[in-house]
Amino acid sequence: MISEIMIKNIKGISNKTFKVQIQPNKPNILVAPNGFGKSSIATAFSSMNSSRLNLDEKDHHKEDISLLPELSVTLKGQKLTADQTKNDIRNEYDILVINSGLTPKAKKGFRGSVSSSLEVQSIQICKIPDKADFSYKVGDIRAAFGTNGKILPNISQLLKDTILPYVVEGIDFSKFSQKRIKNAIAAVKDKINERDGSSEAIKGWIGENCFADFEAISPLNELTELLRKLGKEISHVDSFLVTYQLAEIHVADTKKFKRAIEWLRYSSIKDHYDHLLSNFCSSGWQWAKINEDKKKKTLSIIFPKAHQLSNGQRDMITLVVRLHKTLYEGTKKPLILIIDEVFDYLDDANLVAFQYYVTSIIEAYKDRKQEIYPIILTHLDPGVFFDFCFNKHKIQVTYLLAGSTGKSKDTLKLIEVRDTNEQLKERLEKYWFHYHTDPDEFLGETWPGNLPDGWRSSNNFHAYTNSELERYLGSKKYDPLAVCFSVRVSIEKLAYVRLSQQDDQNEFIDNVRNTKKKINFVASKGADIPEIYFLLGLIYNTNLHWKQGRDYISPLVAKLNHPTIKQMIMTITDTSDQEE
Repeated sequence: MISEIMIKNIKGISNKTFKVQIQPNKPNILVAPNGFGKSSIATAFSSMNSSRLNLDEKDHHKEDISLLPELSVTLKGQKLTADQTKNDIRNEYDILVINSGLTPKAKKGFRGSVSSSLEVQSIQICKIPDKADFSYKVGDIRAAFGTNGKILPNISQLLKDTILPYVVEGIDFSKFSQKRIKNAIAAVKDKINERDGSSEAIKGWIGENCFADFEAISPLNELTELLRKLGKEISHVDSFLVTYQLAEIHVADTKKFKRAIEWLRYSSIKDHYDHLLSNFCSSGWQWAKINEDKKKKTLSIIFPKAHQLSNGQRDMITLVVRLHKTLYEGTKKPLILIIDEVFDYLDDANLVAFQYYVTSIIEAYKDRKQEIYPIILTHLDPGVFFDFCFNKHKIQVTYLLAGSTGKSKDTLKLIEVRDTNEQLKERLEKYWFHYHTDPDEFLGETWPGNLPDGWRSSNNFHAYTNSELERYLGSKKYDPLAVCFSVRVSIEKLAYVRLSQQDDQNEFIDNVRNTKKKINFVASKGADIPEIYFLLGLIYNTNLHWKQGRDYISPLVAKLNHPTIKQMIMTITDTSDQEE
């Protein structure tokens, strides 16, 4: 697990250390409000090359190039650093940063006029190699084998199959040129060529008498096993005879074999992206296309101008293409994947698609026995999504603007008591957790000893929450959970006083349990409810039900930290004072 990220002198960050819990092969979401520095984190990672941190002048803190940038990550207690002289991080990890890809472009017009537009940067997938083939002729290789060359299967189709580059990947073909290997292969050939009979009869004899000989030739055996594992449904004897031919083709012309494999790999990549984009185009997204630039010898995905497509379409296809690109150009190192400015503005359908592609890439890395650290930077609290589909047992959420539980320690205990003490649950819910018209409620001997003694009185507890609200509004250290209680009670009180009938007031107090339902109940009675009462549900609807190990504080602090939220709370506090 990556436990710490430290950034110095990059964009808006002068020197910050983030305590995180970024786990491999799980979606890791880093939540922070706008303006906190999420883009600085993305810039830090995207500015690394293989040897150092290569920061643009505009991305230096305060645009001052004398302020030297630095980025470090800590994994298992080991700190890896990248600065302007070294990059220990890239020695251990591959890095990919994905964002929206928008870039401004200026164009000169008539008499020096300049027009500008937003364009989506094309994504270069790979270089286009020179076209090459294996020049395979089954008759020639059968003749070279000897008397029984007829047993060799025709592998013309395999040599066109885009799976072949992945079959031969990692095989050391130079071993086939070693004298010991050549002699071993020649000895098996001689034994086979001494046999008489049909191809099927000779293959049957090979299966009974030559397996040990084939398996003793290690590179031939390795290649045979790879061929079978990758789904080529042929007999065990034929798989050896196929791999023998591949070895012979390589020995005959090593450079040509390599060029043909590279062309086949390129064809595989191009076919993959053709299929990928066709899935989008079949749904009406006919705006991204593959471009083969013969002059520059590059394969790219190109987009129209930004105004010709929706943000969701742009961000989704950018994400998908770049995610898939990692599978082709990554090494065997673990991958740190940063996703920035993509997640925040997707609609429900694209949000589900986003999660599907992220989890798919995680599974692809797991299948390759590799680690990937997907890090999603967002200002949104994942808890607010009804369609958030990442498996709850896999997702890892870290709030960068972490709140201290120090001042909320006793408030957290009260939440735990409400949900675990059946004897007190109903009374606490009615008098401590919500607005009630009775002036005070008191719990004597039944009051838990681990809670502040003064809170036996519901009035004393609400006096505490109101004082913490004042501290919050006065920019002093405060208990965020107490602020949540205070806002909740204030809103309920303001709603209650809008009821004119005693029966409705009794129903509100005695039978309507939830704050949102209380407000809706008042509205249903014809009262005019200010919109701010509903909007502040962001605060008062905070889930105050006990769960061991849950972080109640950080998501609430992130919301309370917003200046507009603070102003809205101040408004309802002033209104409440006026009502009194």
